[in-house]
Amino acid sequence: MSAGPAMRRSAAARTLHMVALTGLAIVVAFPVYWMIVLAMTPLGFSRQITSILPSDLTFDNFASLVVERPMLRWLWNSTLVATLSSGISMLIGLSCGYALSRLRFRGSYVVLVLVLASQMVPSTSILVPLYTLFMDLGLLNTIHGVVIGHISLVLPLAIWMSKGFFDSLPEELEGAARLDGCSRLGALWFVAIPLVSPGLAAIFVYGFVTSWNDFLFPRHFVQSENLWTAAAGLTSFRGEYFTLFEPQMAASIVFAFPVVVLFFFLQRRMVSGSLTGGVK
Repeated sequence: MSAGPAMRRSAAARTLHMVALTGLAIVVAFPVYWMIVLAMTPLGFSRQITSILPSDLTFDNFASLVVERPMLRWLWNSTLVATLSSGISMLIGLSCGYALSRLRFRGSYVVLVLVLASQMVPSTSILVPLYTLFMDLGLLNTIHGVVIGHISLVLPLAIWMSKGFFDSLPEELEGAARLDGCSRLGALWFVAIPLVSPGLAAIFVYGFVTSWNDFLFPRHFVQSENLWTAAAGLTSFRGEYFTLFEPQMAASIVFAFPVVVLFFFLQRRMVSGSLTGGVK
């Protein structure tokens, strides 16, 4: 007889839970929905929308991104910069993390503290020193300068994450490989790296998203519009006296789409890598 009230309370709790999750999903999804609505609103009519379901929608704003602005070029620049900066940071972070995890040397803790401290430095504080350095090296108004700047943002955390991944692996695995004739480099390549591959995916995705979303470096290091990344190109819709909201929302959707697709395909590896590489 007591099972009935308990089952009703359980059903009520599940219903309340579903209602809460549905409400949360609506709150989170509504800004994305409204951005899509604004992107499909005729130019200059976004302030006249009076309904959540507007009837007069158009794709002209998306077409104008290709016809009137070099959006495809900006997306290619973003892809190139994000891929290079995340890939290079992953490789350097992998080697540094392995050395800090496996090699015992005096001052290793100090190195780790300095690496972590560099991650805490805001990008705005290194903008002027990097700008001066790139000016002397002739790297201003080039893709290479933006890549180097983004590496400085991604590399510290990549080193810390890599160290955490290797700390989670028993050293006996590499020791057994070395007993079978592998060198230290061979044990790293054939034993350690395959086991931390989910962590490498997490580092790559983190670096890619960080570089893709960064506006500060490409906007200040590059003056040529054809060399802008998409993040810098989004600001071109804002003028001195007015802002083209509708094309800017269309460009924002196109800008966000590649990262959403990348995360969709790598989310499992990214989550497992983040859990595996938790800093002890």
